[in-house]
Amino acid sequence: MLKIFKKTYSPTILMAGLLALSATSQADLISDAATAMQSAKYPQARTLFQQAAKNNNPLGSYNLALMAENGQGSPADPDTAKNWFEKAAKFKLVEAYNAILAGAIKPAGNQRIAIIETPEEWILAQNPNHYTLQLASSTNIKLIEKYYGQNDLRGKAGYYKNRRRGEDWYALIYGAYPSATEANAAIQTLPRDLRKWSPWVRRMKDIQRLVK
Repeated sequence: MLKIFKKTYSPTILMAGLLALSATSQADLISDAATAMQSAKYPQARTLFQQAAKNNNPLGSYNLALMAENGQGSPADPDTAKNWFEKAAKFKLVEAYNAILAGAIKPAGNQRIAIIETPEEWILAQNPNHYTLQLASSTNIKLIEKYYGQNDLRGKAGYYKNRRRGEDWYALIYGAYPSATEANAAIQTLPRDLRKWSPWVRRMKDIQRLVK
């Protein structure tokens, strides 16, 4: 079970379990930093998050952004927060992308950040070893687009086209989970509107093959 500390639009601390990390030491840095945050040891937490960020870990950048935004350990600094959010968004971290949307943050200068623009890009940005929930499928793309828009799924979900029996089908998927067990458990936590078509678990890499 992932441990998340709630904030209005995103976790105050995004734990390492939300992304596949390249090494155990990276996961340990984030975990130790989260522990320091719980104890209000902000200088220690900042140092650990900075070490992670130097190793191109978007979780480090994201949490540094939140510390700067919230004034944890130093006065609040919106400009620094913006810079760290942008660094995390370069790695297509959905939470960083949502933070940018929520704060109407724009990249500085001519810097181009790799954020998720389309539902298919969201799918391709996910860890192929994770699992997702297929919410709905239809031959009517307008129905899928309406469902996607009405439920405010941008940055949380994607949809793609698949050819079956001579027809184009469009499937909507939601979320990315490290294991099939966690994906199954997540079904019960979905809003009723997202459960009404009986979501089922799929492997992300299988869907990414179809998109590519």
